[in-house]
Amino acid sequence: MNSRVEFGLIMALTIRGLAVGNFEDMKSVAQEAERLGFDSVWLCDHFLTLDPNSYAKDAGFDDEGDSGGVGSGSIPLLETWTALSALSQVTKKLRIGTSVLSNSYRIPSVLAKMGATLDHISGGRLDLGLGAGWMQEEYEAYGIPFPKASVRIAQMEEAIQLIRKIWTEPNPTFEGEHYTIKGAVCDPPPVQKPSPPIWIGGEGKKVLRVAARHADGFNVRWWPPGRYLERKEEIDANCEEAGRDPDALRRSLMCLLLPSHDRSRVEAEKQRFAAIPETGIIAGEPKECVERMMEYVDAGVRHFLYTIPDVAEMDMLRLAGEEILPEVRSLSNGG
Repeated sequence: MNSRVEFGLIMALTIRGLAVGNFEDMKSVAQEAERLGFDSVWLCDHFLTLDPNSYAKDAGFDDEGDSGGVGSGSIPLLETWTALSALSQVTKKLRIGTSVLSNSYRIPSVLAKMGATLDHISGGRLDLGLGAGWMQEEYEAYGIPFPKASVRIAQMEEAIQLIRKIWTEPNPTFEGEHYTIKGAVCDPPPVQKPSPPIWIGGEGKKVLRVAARHADGFNVRWWPPGRYLERKEEIDANCEEAGRDPDALRRSLMCLLLPSHDRSRVEAEKQRFAAIPETGIIAGEPKECVERMMEYVDAGVRHFLYTIPDVAEMDMLRLAGEEILPEVRSLSNGG
């Protein structure tokens, strides 16, 4: 397994308080993240935002609570592809990624062309994160069909195969239950060879099996280190069944990062986002955050995606970049 640990910053999640809603702030945050040594920046693929309690219910982390509150309560949220295209021109080294695209929102063949174009104009910096989709209110608000979960997962699996073909074959064809292409030529092709990395987002057994068969990596939300170890045998077996070396599948964690020397502020932010499982929060003094991250590294995680409350205020971002990332790199990468 690649021992290098990588750090990404998610600048937009559908949870209110975790999304940068205007491009000038997004540009400033991305450029500061690049200066601080982050490896990548990521945007979610949503059109509406939710309050934290509604997010927890709709995303499957809480069985109680009100799932309403999207409509007039929604805050500004930039469209992913347009914003990433612009970010690719105001950064130099940062990889740019989607965490994650809803497969239902774009025809996969067109998405492949879009991805190749973004990889081209960014100089080969695209990471394509793909998911089956989950926010039913959003589907309904935008008039997008919302099939049952098993269908959405099957569609996502076909989409990955189709996108790979378009990216790597000169005259690609594909015929599946949900999607078909005949000679969907992609010119210019992606800069990255054989193709940009494809990440799968999700925690379910079916989704992780798809990742093991077809993806370069998977990203899960809020897992504690112990759950990685508990699921390792299952995920490794999925890879072996697919004829893959388990170490070839990259493992990523999305977590809420709350670094601060002010304990009262940390506790207030935890309360503000109380619907996010405690297991998915890395918080406290920089030393405490480093210790927690090393538990994940020991469990096999080599890719962190951090979401930071009100990140445009910069103070937590700078504390992470100046006091946490270098130490984790030093401990895990041999300096």
